[in-house]
Amino acid sequence: MAGRIPDETLHAIRDRVSLVEVVSSYVSLKRAGRNHLGLCPFHSEKTPSFTVNEERGLFHCFGCGAGGTVFTFLMRIERLEFPEAVEQLAKRAGVTLPERERDGAASTLRERLYELNQRAARFFQQVLQSPAGADARRYLAQRGLAAEIIGRYGVGFAPPTGTALAAALASQRDARDLALQLGLLGRRQDGGVYDRFRGRVMFPIRDRRERVVGFGGRTLGGDEPKYLNSPESPVFRKGDGLYGLVEAREAIRAADRVVVVEGYMDVLLLAQNGIPYTVAVLGTALTAAQLLALRPFGGEDLTVFFFFDGDQAGRKAAKRACAEAFKACVDAGMWGKGAFLPEGFDPDSYVRQHGGPATLALLDGGRPLADFYLDCVAPPAGAPLSQRARAAEEVKEILSAAKSQVQFELLAQQAAVRLGVSDELFRRRHAGAQPSVQPATSPPARQWPVSELLLVETMAADPDVALWVAERGTLALFEDVELMQAGQRLIDRWQEGGDPAHAIEVLSPALASRLTAALLGTDSIGEGNARRIAEDCAARIHARAERRTRQAIAAELRQAEGRGDEQGSLEKLTSLNQLLRRAGGVT
Repeated sequence: MAGRIPDETLHAIRDRVSLVEVVSSYVSLKRAGRNHLGLCPFHSEKTPSFTVNEERGLFHCFGCGAGGTVFTFLMRIERLEFPEAVEQLAKRAGVTLPERERDGAASTLRERLYELNQRAARFFQQVLQSPAGADARRYLAQRGLAAEIIGRYGVGFAPPTGTALAAALASQRDARDLALQLGLLGRRQDGGVYDRFRGRVMFPIRDRRERVVGFGGRTLGGDEPKYLNSPESPVFRKGDGLYGLVEAREAIRAADRVVVVEGYMDVLLLAQNGIPYTVAVLGTALTAAQLLALRPFGGEDLTVFFFFDGDQAGRKAAKRACAEAFKACVDAGMWGKGAFLPEGFDPDSYVRQHGGPATLALLDGGRPLADFYLDCVAPPAGAPLSQRARAAEEVKEILSAAKSQVQFELLAQQAAVRLGVSDELFRRRHAGAQPSVQPATSPPARQWPVSELLLVETMAADPDVALWVAERGTLALFEDVELMQAGQRLIDRWQEGGDPAHAIEVLSPALASRLTAALLGTDSIGEGNARRIAEDCAARIHARAERRTRQAIAAELRQAEGRGDEQGSLEKLTSLNQLLRRAGGVT
């Protein structure tokens, strides 16, 4: 959007939206006095340091420093711009936004792409229930899928004609160009278009905001490729998302576990048979980004389960899949468990033949993923040293990406014992890149003038301090413009009788984090110390300003003397002496 969103509109949204409820959609929170605590969704941690205060309307992580208001949280967790976060929260609060111009073609394009994907999903669902979908309905029934699960996941069907969707979109302005961009349509050599998905059961892929971002299509028979996914687009990246996450998130939160599979049909059959916390990768190797997308829905003990092929023919593929899963878990700072399927089974066929309880028992009997992986890479007894060295190098490469120091130490010790090497081998690689709690999206660290920063933090924590600073005019002496503007916003909020949290969301993420820490409690500003700290900071700022004024006058005095300007020299000397007397002789 272009233009400024009125303050009264933002206030109305804040008043009607519960920060705890919004954050709880992504983070498992537990009440702790006046605050709520949980694991930070912006960095890997085992001990909760993420604090949410409903009364203040603020969140802060005392591990990585992320902090702000409900708008800030949604911007970070969903990677939104401020106007987009306002729009989403306004809908939640039932607040009507004033008519405004859209800010830029990129935002408009994404919205139109989402809308077109949604229309395509409805089209495929209608086809499935029409006479043209009879073969697909029979196929789904043969696979054991119930109508309820088909409807819940929005399964549809793309007819085999190759022109049905193109015809349905023909009357809509610009729809064809957008559909080409989304990969719903393809272009023929003669310039015409055709349906890219033909004769396939269609699985809509949704993001955390329940928007359709892409599709996976499965053939009814043995045609190749068996699965066809949407290409990457402005709204779809295969390495970031997971199929079924929208439907599974509440179950993940309740069970504190998630099952990751490869096939979309695996997701539906497992969910139908009592394992609703199942998701699937999107036709690519598992990534740390996909696992991190799960973190907001689980607590500190969230465990990720993986199925691996148990037959001899599949063991080589299982070794590769296990290595990929282990690497992703280490990179995401998470723990995994693996279960081997009996020969000839995949999760879909196993749960259909043996049922949900047997499948759950198979998962519960799984072993830690690290054990699986080390079994796969460890050379047999009596293997040459070169083979053992290659295995150690492979493990070292994976462990070097560990974000959690605790996880690294435990895995390094286990790998050293299993491979018969010293754990110092892994520690040397890791020493140069110690895990950092800073999230990948954190801005570079800024160096603010210490007294100015501390004074602004104190102004945020205490309204009396803010009003006292306003009376003294200290902000006019600030060197840092950002801190000066932040201090003025805080003064304005306190004078209006409002909450300083309202001033924080317009600040840079780095400064907002510092102020939320001050508002939610830090060691730097203890109870009863705010005025003393403020007076000390203000004294330093005023003394610095006077010192620089004296230095400037002294420089002008030297210049006047150099020119032989006696009158000018006398005036500058008089001014300098007055400043020195005022400062008590301090130079």
